[in-house]
Amino acid sequence: MSSSPVRVTVSEVRQKIFEKSGRPSEGAGSVAGQIFHRAAGCAVTDGHPACWRTVLSGDLEEAEWLSSLYERVVGPELARMQGALSDCGEDVLTLWRAVQQYVHWFCGLLREAMNQKRVQYDSQREFWIGAESLFQSECDVESLFSEEGWKQPVLVSGRLDQFIRSGPDRWCAVEFKLGGGHPEADAAQVCLYHEMLGGRGSAALLHFGTDPKEEELLFHAAQIDEARPWLVALIGALARVAPTTPKGISLTAVGDPIVAQKVTEEAGEMNAGLGKKLERALEEFGAGARVVGEPIVGPTFVRYLLEPQRGVPVRRIETCGPNLQIRLGLDREPIIHRVEGRVAVDIQRRQRAAVSFADLSPKLGGIDPDQGSAKVLAGMDLRGGLHFVDLSRDCPHILVGGHAGSGKTEWLRAAVASLIVTNTPETLRVAVVDPKKNAFTELAGSPFLWRSDALIDSPDSSVLSLLDDLVEEVTRRNGLLGQAAADDLVQYRRKTGGRLPRLVCVVDEFAELLLSGGRKQRDDFEQRFTRIAAVGRAAGVHLILATQRPSRQVVSGNLKANLPGKIALRVSTRTDSGVLIDQTGAENLLGRGDLLLAGLTSDPVRLQSAYLSEEERQRIFRGLSFPRDAG
Repeated sequence: MSSSPVRVTVSEVRQKIFEKSGRPSEGAGSVAGQIFHRAAGCAVTDGHPACWRTVLSGDLEEAEWLSSLYERVVGPELARMQGALSDCGEDVLTLWRAVQQYVHWFCGLLREAMNQKRVQYDSQREFWIGAESLFQSECDVESLFSEEGWKQPVLVSGRLDQFIRSGPDRWCAVEFKLGGGHPEADAAQVCLYHEMLGGRGSAALLHFGTDPKEEELLFHAAQIDEARPWLVALIGALARVAPTTPKGISLTAVGDPIVAQKVTEEAGEMNAGLGKKLERALEEFGAGARVVGEPIVGPTFVRYLLEPQRGVPVRRIETCGPNLQIRLGLDREPIIHRVEGRVAVDIQRRQRAAVSFADLSPKLGGIDPDQGSAKVLAGMDLRGGLHFVDLSRDCPHILVGGHAGSGKTEWLRAAVASLIVTNTPETLRVAVVDPKKNAFTELAGSPFLWRSDALIDSPDSSVLSLLDDLVEEVTRRNGLLGQAAADDLVQYRRKTGGRLPRLVCVVDEFAELLLSGGRKQRDDFEQRFTRIAAVGRAAGVHLILATQRPSRQVVSGNLKANLPGKIALRVSTRTDSGVLIDQTGAENLLGRGDLLLAGLTSDPVRLQSAYLSEEERQRIFRGLSFPRDAG
């Protein structure tokens, strides 16, 4: 074995678990998470004006400390990050709730330490005695892992959120998370830190910002020992020092020994108690109804079908959403709608299941080298069925709406990937406008790009030039269709044998294009989008336009009428939902790919989008998946 170790970080281990379990990283919500971790770090940093030892006296005035943290840390950080958080009002509320919960939790630890005489406050000197070694924040940790059969040892490094010492040989490694988190990755991260610290003591995982109080999971040595083999296998695979990845080991199972009991309890409550609670709550609100059949458990939510009692109008049940949220203790208001002649109540799951693109791709079908496919993957329904938007039929163009953290970019990635894996460059080309500059970087140099400059990462004049060229391409293609007496691209290919590829233009955050300049620029962009949308279907030129702000200022009536397919992820307001899908409901979606597909049927269909891992993006976007999958 070589003596030079391979270096791996705890963050890389955590991210790999996200990818393997079909979940994206924290994404846009990480801005609020960064502010929270900064506040928690400053709270225990000696010398900082908001440090607990500076602000708190023996009375432990939580309000005073909370005010200091806001004035010294949270407020300035919110002002500095105002642009990044402009469409994340709920993330900001979660952040403030998390800071309040952190202060309350920390003061509870102090009270316990004071009762045990491990720390005390000297009121004469205004000084805390015994506090020097009680808490440590953001501790840098390193540990060397070496297993039989590995080519090299692996040095794992990371930064632990907090280290609490409750006695000479008693301590606890603590990790903080903002919001609900990801059970497997969170559990693996805190257990890995415990292992790196010598495998003694205990480990705790705290989720702050949850409602109504923080969630705390305490892991003991016996539990962590169960997870160790999975963690070591993952580290060896990640560092590429193991000869092979052990067969039969699911990397998503790292947290299973720890979260299994919680998931089991949730399943029991869903199948039994929650349905009864729902019936009792509706009865209290004068909207009596009976749960019919077994609940349908999807990856994100559980659906209960209701039969109203005689004399109870459906409308009365539909207005009970806010009351049910409070009565059932839910983070989000349940979505109440009509499905197949029943009233359906969709209630969020405590533990969301992953939907990985890699798992779904075998169901997308093979490649037709002559015609390719025009089907865009929209998502998976409650029963595991896949739903598509067929660009060659009734939905040639798609409008996508969802605020930061809703999963909009992840949906766009999966949509493009679903087209690429069912086509060749002879049957499909794409053009992408990526203002974020990081959503589609793997497409650079892809054989599926329409042309070398068809990946644009800034809202400047080059986008207008691209749209002009697309308008010309539509005109040219319609001329070819006329010469061949063909109604559309499919018929043209069959009649002429021509290899005219379908062309899909994806614009992430097209509102920036419309609103970043003056009135003339807005009109120029809207005119070109509308022109392509109006006459592009037959020519095989399609638009997928996405925006965080589906307001009437952005989505005009004329443009919306020409974008029949609608993907509504979580939006900020009922008004935005109405603009996007002509009804409310999208404002109550759960984020991270929970969506409503509208435009194909009379009522929107609720789906969960797939997550495309970085590894899959590298392979698919760069064209490495063909012609291997052909035939």
